[in-house]
Amino acid sequence: MNRRATAGLVVLGLASAGGVGIAAANGGFSLDDGKDLASQAEISQQQAEKAAQSAAPGNLGETDLEDYEGDLVYNVDVGSKDVKVDATTGKVLAVSDDD
Repeated sequence: MNRRATAGLVVLGLASAGGVGIAAANGGFSLDDGKDLASQAEISQQQAEKAAQSAAPGNLGETDLEDYEGDLVYNVDVGSKDVKVDATTGKVLAVSDDD
C-alpha cells in the first residue's frame, strides 16, 4: 500500500475512534423510554451501560428505565441481549435474549 493511502486510513481510523470517544463523553446514547423515572435512579445511565456491557458481548443499543419485578432498572440492549441493571445498586439482575 502506498504512503498516501496508508495515511488516509490512519486519519479515517482516528476520526472514527474520536467519534466513539465523543459519544461516550456525552453519555453514549440518550435514554429512550423512562425519562420521567430518571430522577429516581441512583446510578447514571453510563454506569448502567458499563455494567451491562460487562455482562453481555456486543454493541450498545437503546437504554430504557422501567419497573422490573418491583425494582427500577435500566434495560440495556447489548448485542442480541437485554440486560437489566438495578438503577439503585448497579447490579446486573438479568440477561435475556433481546425480543
